Amino acid sequence: MRKLMTASLLVPAVTLGACGVHKPAQRAATTGGPAVPSIKACELMTQPEAEAAVGQTLPNVAENAVLGTCSRAAKDFSAGADLTVGEWASIKTSATSGTVPVPVSGVGDEALNLNGSNGSLLYVRKGSKGFLLVLNGFRIDHSPDHGLALEKELASKVLSRL
Repeated sequence: MRKLMTASLLVPAVTLGACGVHKPAQRAATTGGPAVPSIKACELMTQPEAEAAVGQTLPNVAENAVLGTCSRAAKDFSAGADLTVGEWASIKTSATSGTVPVPVSGVGDEALNLNGSNGSLLYVRKGSKGFLLVLNGFRIDHSPDHGLALEKELASKVLSRL
């Protein structure tokens, strides 16, 4: 439960940081300039892949293309998969603004992990883009690594589409 609460706090922080309202391209979009492409995070993290990772069906889906978020949850919210995609600088700032994350090998150009008894938060970079991936549920909570291996596996699939 703490992991879910932590993720609930971190996801808005990441997405707000990723908004980059001070970037010229985004100011241009609000003033009649060229449009800024939105990110369809639920296309990066598919339903079958998210369900396989958490070991439960996740019929509840919420996506915000402007913020680059996708949340997939069990009917009773006992399990879920959350993905937030944005600029790596914002994602990394979120990862390093509190507890010091641990570098993770084998996924992306760079990856960081915050892992504890309440689960795992995986931050992954590919080029200048990045994402935060959070899995939760019984399978995650009861795995020895708090879901890190499952997050790495799903992150590799997300990376192939990013």
